[in-house]
Amino acid sequence: MRRLRRPWCLVAIALLGCRGSEPADAPAERTPESAAAAAPAPWYGRTRALDLTGDGQADSVRLEAVGSRPDSLRITLSLLVNGQEKHREAWGSSYELALLDSAVRVSPRADAVVRAKLDSVVASVIVQPLDAPGVRLMAEDSAALAGVEPRPTHRVSYSYGYETTVRLVWDAQRERFVRLWSCC
Repeated sequence: MRRLRRPWCLVAIALLGCRGSEPADAPAERTPESAAAAAPAPWYGRTRALDLTGDGQADSVRLEAVGSRPDSLRITLSLLVNGQEKHREAWGSSYELALLDSAVRVSPRADAVVRAKLDSVVASVIVQPLDAPGVRLMAEDSAALAGVEPRPTHRVSYSYGYETTVRLVWDAQRERFVRLWSCC
């Protein structure tokens, strides 16, 4: 047996041999930057400025749909206050397509239908004063409001899917939205 004169050669051979067990395309350590780069591109994205808290400052409503096909998207509606997400609602695009004929569920018609439905979700976000004519507080609303001090001045409502409606109020003390009511 032949002896190696330099021990560092053994170390180099050992290290190279160990690396051979990893696949050539193995991902590197995930950093926030690499995770963002690896995230799939949104299929749909829209942001709308709106005063969600009643404080006179512009906040944001952001809707994003991620996926490769209009019938299998992951949809997220986020309410941002001072640049921070304070409420999130998530659902699948199949809920947007639930009442449609199967002939409409194929591309390119499905693309156009889902985009139009997502546009209507963003447009459905409205802010109304709690004392406005036509804003009726239900029993569930009153129960949720009982623990919120000071009493909110506005209500945020939005609708999505084929029949879901959500009502929220801004809890200024805790800096979060409180769900008053949601149905169906």
